[in-house]
Amino acid sequence: MEISAYLVFVAVAALQVATPGPSTLFVVRNATAYGRRRALVALSGDLVAIALLATLSATGLGALIVAWPTTFLVLRLAGAAYILWLGWDQLRPAAPQERTRGGADGGRNTSLWLHSFGVGISNPKAVLFFAALFPQFIPGGSGPSVLALLVLTFVAVKLLVLGGYALGARSVGRLLGRPGNARRGRILTGLLFMAFGALMIWAAVADYARPAAGATAAG
Repeated sequence: MEISAYLVFVAVAALQVATPGPSTLFVVRNATAYGRRRALVALSGDLVAIALLATLSATGLGALIVAWPTTFLVLRLAGAAYILWLGWDQLRPAAPQERTRGGADGGRNTSLWLHSFGVGISNPKAVLFFAALFPQFIPGGSGPSVLALLVLTFVAVKLLVLGGYALGARSVGRLLGRPGNARRGRILTGLLFMAFGALMIWAAVADYARPAAGATAAG
């Protein structure tokens, strides 16, 4: 792969990752609620999910999903439902041990990691994104090393970008530390998660209905 093509891939990856979405919101929420270190540890769950989705896209899963649109719809709706559930969980009153950063135990770290993995894996449309992106940057006849380089690069870009969001959330954390602001922050986070979930449902249903509408018009 030429260095110019690689730099273009890095730029595309950075632009895609920097666009605010559930992953961005989740890492900022973790950083403000539990601190930057734990947010970065939990972020590894999202990175594992992205690496898995990217690898699956290379195995032809993207083409399989396109061939089975109903299955793809179910997967997308399931992902949206998970994001909605995260939003609802934020809207509920916090338990006493969740109101202080020091009240979380080791199990909380595992829970954060699993939630982070769930956020990353809950958007099966990422498989199609990778399936469309990678062929543009993989020269014909290339071995698996080029694909591995692209996957690792995308994961590294996501780590740097979302890690930057986590480090920059410190000022937000000071604001939320004021009396009454923590609850308002949870409500805002929950509403944003639910908005993302609703948009994911709308996009999934619209994409599923579009081919059927096109077929009807053609007939």
